[in-house]
Amino acid sequence: MKRRSFVVACLFAGFALAGCGGSGGTTGTTSSASLRPRLLASSAVPGFGLQRTLDWSDPVDLVGEGLALPQVTHPSAAVKEFKDASFKGAAGEVLTNGTGPNGTEIRLGVAQFANAADATRVRDWMHREDLHQPCFGPCVFAPTPVSLAGLSNVRLVVQSSPPPPLPPGAPRGVRIVRTAPTNYLAEFTVGPYLYWAAFTADSSAKAKFEQGVKLYYAHARQTA
Repeated sequence: MKRRSFVVACLFAGFALAGCGGSGGTTGTTSSASLRPRLLASSAVPGFGLQRTLDWSDPVDLVGEGLALPQVTHPSAAVKEFKDASFKGAAGEVLTNGTGPNGTEIRLGVAQFANAADATRVRDWMHREDLHQPCFGPCVFAPTPVSLAGLSNVRLVVQSSPPPPLPPGAPRGVRIVRTAPTNYLAEFTVGPYLYWAAFTADSSAKAKFEQGVKLYYAHARQTA
């Protein structure tokens, strides 16, 4: 009788530890403050200043404030992607240049997962989402994947729209530069960390965005 009571007590103790995370293999959480140094400083982006920092310890806040999801994707589906990949925590920041209709902003994020495989899995999911048109119905934005030389780990998509028509009475033979609204989206991983950037500007900003992604990648490698 005493032996049976001892076995039952051991089993109960084992379940209690698993439920509390003592031996169940559950992952801990990573604070937003500890991840913030991995973000690119506003001083590294000429012309932009820091507008706000974001605590994304909760994946619901991360999805609502940090991701540029297409309208066909439910936020709950995105939250599930992060939770299923052993999400540990995230941080973000918004950099701005100018104000009002002429202002632009860059949204940067970093998230930590249990391992590199989970980070890569979410990176690839985000990239697939970027390749959907952002609008639910008819859309002027056409997504196109872009490769960066020497950075096979980076996933970049340009969602471009057609340039506006020439103004009435435009002189013939005169070259007029026409820019159009464009979304730039990028993701990459360094070990268990997933980094991303979203920039809404015009079609003339492609080279600057690519340079910024390279700078962000180099910074991430230095803080790995």
